[in-house]
Amino acid sequence: MKIILYCVAVVLAVVTAIGYVVGKGWEEEARVGQIQLSKSQLVALWSEQAKAGDPEAQYQLGRYYDRDRVDYLTAQKWYRVAATRGNHAGAQYKLGQLYLNGRGVENNLPNAMMWFRKAAEGGDARGQYFLGVSQRDGWERKPDFIEAYKWFLLANRDPELVLGEEARFDPQKALLELDAVMSEFDRTEAQKRADKWQPR
Repeated sequence: MKIILYCVAVVLAVVTAIGYVVGKGWEEEARVGQIQLSKSQLVALWSEQAKAGDPEAQYQLGRYYDRDRVDYLTAQKWYRVAATRGNHAGAQYKLGQLYLNGRGVENNLPNAMMWFRKAAEGGDARGQYFLGVSQRDGWERKPDFIEAYKWFLLANRDPELVLGEEARFDPQKALLELDAVMSEFDRTEAQKRADKWQPR
């Protein structure tokens, strides 16, 4: 009886190991298959999903028209759909950039700030960085270093995303620059505000 149980256990172990190896192979094959989708296939997939109401696909389609096709009018259309209907923080940030730089829309700082604020409040580190810049440099009202420091602290939770936009957008460097002109009391207050902050 012990021999039979031992044999059954060995067979089960072998079957499990084979299943794991085969499963991993299929998983790897599926991953490679996703990577090998051509850009046109991806765009077709995003278009289908975007028209069905998927905010992430709408955002990706906006990025495609923004970066690859340099068709800012179409990019802002898809960003706007994702930003308003899907409340997509990344699309809100991108709309802010389009308004700030006058691409596909009129250059409009108040609209840019509205979208940066929505993106920042939604948790997008790029929006948080630009909200920090606006507070530091007084884009809308007199500079507020405590609020700027708070937003830079929050942007530093995902610095790679911010730096991925452009190397000069560096939330760590922005914090160090403010360190030189702020008191310890003000930095502590900014840290408290950042600790209390929650995305919408």
